[in-house]
Amino acid sequence: MHREWRVEVVDDWVSDADGAQLRTADEPLGTKEKFWVRAPNGVRYLFKYARVRQGRTMGEDWVEWAVHELATLLSVPTATAIPAVHNGRRGVLSHSVLAADDRLIHGNELLARADPAYDSQAERENPGYTVQTVRVALEDIGAPIACRSPITTAFEAWAGYLMLDAWVAGRDRHHENWAVIEHVGQLNLSPSFDHGNALGFQEPESKLSELADNDDLLARWARRGRSHHFGGRPSLVHLAVAALDLVNDEVREYWLGKLADLDDHDITSVFAGISPEYLSEEGRTFRVKLLHLNREGILHGD
Repeated sequence: MHREWRVEVVDDWVSDADGAQLRTADEPLGTKEKFWVRAPNGVRYLFKYARVRQGRTMGEDWVEWAVHELATLLSVPTATAIPAVHNGRRGVLSHSVLAADDRLIHGNELLARADPAYDSQAERENPGYTVQTVRVALEDIGAPIACRSPITTAFEAWAGYLMLDAWVAGRDRHHENWAVIEHVGQLNLSPSFDHGNALGFQEPESKLSELADNDDLLARWARRGRSHHFGGRPSLVHLAVAALDLVNDEVREYWLGKLADLDDHDITSVFAGISPEYLSEEGRTFRVKLLHLNREGILHGD
């Protein structure tokens, strides 16, 4: 069962300057578009505003929530995201994946440790950023604490993250968009985070209607799903397949089995409760069709 859709109003929550000393997995402080708040129960969250372009709220807030729910169906550990509103402006609450005294080591730092020639400052396509180089960088690092057998290593879990990306059309798995948590000298892959760039969030309503009504157009749209960060700009499905080909058969069958066994009703219900203010009927139809199409592409490796 997924969480019921609910938007938190944080106008009366207390600003928490102490929270700035914490580190979240998805991004550091540094702009006025995000700030720490403390919930009535004392829990600290980072509130991030959803972007607005030409008067339209882009939708990263509901997308973050939806991808977290979809990832839960796959047993992919992800950072909790809660849709929220501050002074009438939409955003999302992010809970830190770090406990006290934990340290976050982002992917680009790990890749540079494994290969001193790696360009850790590249912001777009990086020839050195490949599935194989990530596998080397994650060697001897454990899976997220939430993972269960047969997922025991960081790379086995990370392969599941790429499968999630391919399923939800998530295009933002750059080398700072995954990390390892260091806890008392122990290293484990962090839960996946920062999923706002997914599910075609940027498409205007007029385009969504076309995509929802035309299967051929939808298929062409889905095939454009490529990474702008990995070397060669491969398709998202190619990345997922490449990662799954590098794990053992039991792990590969585990992830693909999770995807194949998804209940269509569970997928539909993730979107069904989202307020029409956030997601139109055409938008729901497009996303459900897209997830079905991407699932078939991953399972058949094309």
